[in-house]
Parts: sequence; structure tokens; C-alpha cells
Amino acid sequence: MLPISEIKEGDLFANPLFATMNLQGNIYRVEKVNVSEKMVCVQCYSGSEMKPLGRPFWKKNTDRMFSENWRFILT
Repeated sequence: MLPISEIKEGDLFANPLFATMNLQGNIYRVEKVNVSEKMVCVQCYSGSEMKPLGRPFWKKNTDRMFSENWRFILT
């Protein structure tokens, strides 16, 4: 898992199993980082249209989503 200090607002994460498919899976954008609580607020976007899905939600930085394998870079 990435340390909280390496997670920044605007970072993108996606499940590596679905990120490279023709119709991409969900992509998660970091909206806020609360360093003192070690919590990250993320918003889910559809991979194909990049439209928000649902509302933002909070996750601990120890969640598997916040690993280098899940880091997503738009090309």
C-alpha cells in the first residue's frame, strides 16, 4: 500500500484487471486526502465515459486500491 504522503488530490486508480480492457472498468479519482485520519475521499467514474458514478466515499489508505498496481495513468 502507498503511504498517505504519496497519495495526492487528482491521483487516479483503477483495478489492473479491467484498466486495459476495450471497455475500461471503473476509475477512481482522489478528491481529498485527510492525512491526520489517514483517510482518502474518492469519486468513482465510468471508464468508458468518464462520468461520475454515485457519490464520493472515504477509504483508508491501507485499502488495496492504493497500491502501485492500481495507479492509473491516462494515455
